[in-house]
Amino acid sequence: MSETKQYLKEAEKYFMPSLMHQYYEDPILVDKTEMEYMYDAEGNKYLDCFSGILVTNSGHCNPEITEKVIEQTKEIQHVSTVFLTRPMVELGKKLSEIAPGNLQKTFFVNSGSEAIDGAVNLARIHTGRDNIVSLRHGYHGRTTTANALTGVGSWRFIKSDPAGIHYATNPYCYRCPLDKEFPECDFSCVDALEDTIREACAGRVAGILIETIQGVGGYVVPPEGYFKRIKEVAEKYDALLIIDEVQTGFGRTGKMFGIEHYDFEPDIVCMAKGIANGFPMGAYIATPEVADSFTAPSISTYGGNPVSSVATLANIEYIEENDLAKNAQEVGDYAQEKLKEIADKYEYVGEVRGKGLMLAIEVLKKGGKEKEPGSEEAVQLMENLKAEGVIAGKAGTYGSVVRFAPPLTINKEQMDVALEAMDKSLSKL
Repeated sequence: MSETKQYLKEAEKYFMPSLMHQYYEDPILVDKTEMEYMYDAEGNKYLDCFSGILVTNSGHCNPEITEKVIEQTKEIQHVSTVFLTRPMVELGKKLSEIAPGNLQKTFFVNSGSEAIDGAVNLARIHTGRDNIVSLRHGYHGRTTTANALTGVGSWRFIKSDPAGIHYATNPYCYRCPLDKEFPECDFSCVDALEDTIREACAGRVAGILIETIQGVGGYVVPPEGYFKRIKEVAEKYDALLIIDEVQTGFGRTGKMFGIEHYDFEPDIVCMAKGIANGFPMGAYIATPEVADSFTAPSISTYGGNPVSSVATLANIEYIEENDLAKNAQEVGDYAQEKLKEIADKYEYVGEVRGKGLMLAIEVLKKGGKEKEPGSEEAVQLMENLKAEGVIAGKAGTYGSVVRFAPPLTINKEQMDVALEAMDKSLSKL
C-alpha cells in the first residue's frame, strides 16, 4: 500500500466524513510546498493554481515571511487580546492604512467565517435592526450565521432559515436568474434586491452582505455600475454595506482589495485567507462611527495572535514591496486573454471570466442543450490538469466551474505552462 493510500485510510477512520471531500480520484498527500509549487508523497511536482484556496498570495513557505515568523515564535506566541502586543497594534494601524474608504477600526478573529459573524453582529448592534440580506450563490462560511447567509445549496448545511436572513438575486450575467441581458436589464437584480428589502424585511434592514466577486459561486463578477446601484439602495434604507473580501483581498484581483475596482466605500469589510499567507488570521474592519457602536466587553482568544499578526504584517509588506497586485493584474490580464483564445476552440467552454489572478472557466456539458452545466466534464478537466502537473480549483452552483488562482508571485512563463496544460486538458475531454 502506498503512503498516500495508507494516510487516506487513516483519515477515513479518524476524520468526520465532512472532512473527507478530497479533490481527485486519487487524492494528493502533500509532502512539501515551495512558492508556486506543491510536491506529493510520490515526488510529483505540481504548479499550484489554487493557492490553498486563495490563501498563499505571496507563495508557499515564502522565505521572507517565514523568517519573520520564526523570530516571533521565540519571543511571544500567545497572550490573547486582553493584553496588548506590538504586532497586533501595528497590524491594526496597517489595515487602517490600506483598507478602502474610511475603514479604521478592526476586530481580530481566526477565519473568514468568524469575520462574517462578527460583521453581521456589528451591523445589527449599530442599526438596532436584525434583517440581513445576502445574495444567492454567495458563500460566507461554515459557522451557524455565516452558513445561514450562504446561498450555495451544496455548501449550506443549515437545515432551517434563522430569522432575519434573506436572499436576493445575484448579478450572474452569464446565467441571469431573471432571464435578462445586460445592460438592457438596467440592473433588474438590484431591483429584485430592493424588493426583498421592501417586502421581506418591511424596509427595515441592518446590512447588505456581498462578496466583491462570488468565489464558491463560480467567480461571478458583477457588471460595471452594479455597486453604484447597490449603494443607492443601501442609502435609501439606511442599511450598512458589508463587503466580503475573504477571497478577493490582498492583491488577488489586481488591487489590494477587490472593491477598489469600483467607486464604492463600504461600511464594514471582512477579510481572511490571503491576509496572512497561510497562518490563521481573520478580521473585520469598520468605519469609526459603526465600530464605536460595539462597546460591550468582548475578547478574541486567538484573534490578533502575535505570530499570525507578524505573518500578516510580513505578508502585506511583501505584497507591497514586490507590487504583487500589479503583477496579478498584468499576468491575470494576459492569462484571461489566452484562456479566451483557448476557449474559442472548444464549444463546451461557456465563459471565461475573472479579475486579476482570480480566473474561471465555466464548462458546459458536451453535446448537451445550450448552457447546460458540465459538472462531470469539470471534474474530468480537473483530473486532466492534475495529470499535466497543474492544480486548479472547482466551484459554481452546479460544480461546473474550474478556477485558476495561483500565487500572485507567478510569472508569465509559469502561467504559459498552466495555459498549455489547460489547452491539452480541454482537448482530452
